[in-house]
Amino acid sequence: GLCASLQATFYPIEAELKGATAAQFGAVFGIIHLSLFIFGPLVGKYLSVWGVKAIFPAGFLIDGSSFILFGLLQWVTDTNTFLVFSYLIRFIEGVGAAATWTSNLAILMAKFPDRKATVKAWCDASFNFGLTIGPVIGAFMYDYGGFFLPFAVTGTAIIVSGVLVYSVTEFPDMKSNEASQPVLSVLSHPRVIIALLTATMGAYSIGTVEATLSPYLEHMGLEVKLIAIAFLVMSLCSVVATPVFGWMCDGKVSPWLVSCCGCVFMFICFAFLGPVPYLTFFTPNLYTVCGSLVAQGFGCAAVLVASFGSAQLAAVTAGLPDSLEVQSVVSGLFTSSFAMGNFCGPTVSGILYDAVGFNYNCLILQALVFVVFVFNIVSFILTSPSKTPSKLDAEAVTTTSNHLTNRPDLIAELKTKWDSVDQSRQI
Repeated sequence: GLCASLQATFYPIEAELKGATAAQFGAVFGIIHLSLFIFGPLVGKYLSVWGVKAIFPAGFLIDGSSFILFGLLQWVTDTNTFLVFSYLIRFIEGVGAAATWTSNLAILMAKFPDRKATVKAWCDASFNFGLTIGPVIGAFMYDYGGFFLPFAVTGTAIIVSGVLVYSVTEFPDMKSNEASQPVLSVLSHPRVIIALLTATMGAYSIGTVEATLSPYLEHMGLEVKLIAIAFLVMSLCSVVATPVFGWMCDGKVSPWLVSCCGCVFMFICFAFLGPVPYLTFFTPNLYTVCGSLVAQGFGCAAVLVASFGSAQLAAVTAGLPDSLEVQSVVSGLFTSSFAMGNFCGPTVSGILYDAVGFNYNCLILQALVFVVFVFNIVSFILTSPSKTPSKLDAEAVTTTSNHLTNRPDLIAELKTKWDSVDQSRQI
């Protein structure tokens, strides 16, 4: 989270000093999410093949090294060279982030197999906390030591913390001799796709608010400090709510239902944040904006945590094995879906903001939230709350049969023992 937001306050300043325009360097912030979208499923697919002990250190080494390299751009004076290396290094950073994030989730889910949603919730809470404090820390270090210092300190911290975790953590054995789980076999199930689209929508809403709310509030006459407070309200609500929703999803509450509740919160947020065009009688102010962002913080936290649990649940209920291979693929697909929303949110909403304005942009978001709500409520209705004993017995028989099929030596051993028992009976 700190890496994602550290440069938000000072990179545009440095880029303009190099002669770049906002149109030229704007996508530098989004290209890391495009990289995550591409490499997230690949990391999830091959995590069980290469092993987490190989992918996890590769992730933090690539991430930390690329961060330090990005700081070296302080001494690049040519505008085109500065932009080319900015895009290239950020793209490579996305590769490291995909490896780190996906392997982290897989490691924690292997250690806490019955608390998957809680694991995801605490990861999200940590990410959101870093996302909140990143711009502040980055601005202070930039003022103190220039462009290189924030990236050098943070990149070094990533590598050092990664080495410490790698040296003291007992990693689960996730390497399998079998072929990796095909990504398409997971994506062939409609409810898995619905859960992933829900995550994309949640990330899209975050990107939209981050990209378009600030200029809209400036037009309302609010000062920069008040705008920062509004964003802080949303981030803090998300940090606080995320573990709570994770605990709910791991309890007796269906993650599909938690997603639906999150959609309701988000629908209310975008109704009054703009407000939407059909609420012509409503005039927004700082207090109504902060109240709307509270709903967005809670709603988005619910949607992102629950959609991860829903994707895991949908894969298992669709007949896929509840194995580390499947969990890794689902984690990779979730990372990819979240990154796509983060990439499309600022990009598409920026175009819509210029074309139709903030109010109609909120209306479009309401429509997306409503569609996702319908899909989730249908999935909740169609998902069986519990398996009957007959189904559990059938699954046990199937699992035992598959295990015996894959172990001909065990079958031969059992046959030998059975023949000896049969001979003793005859005697």
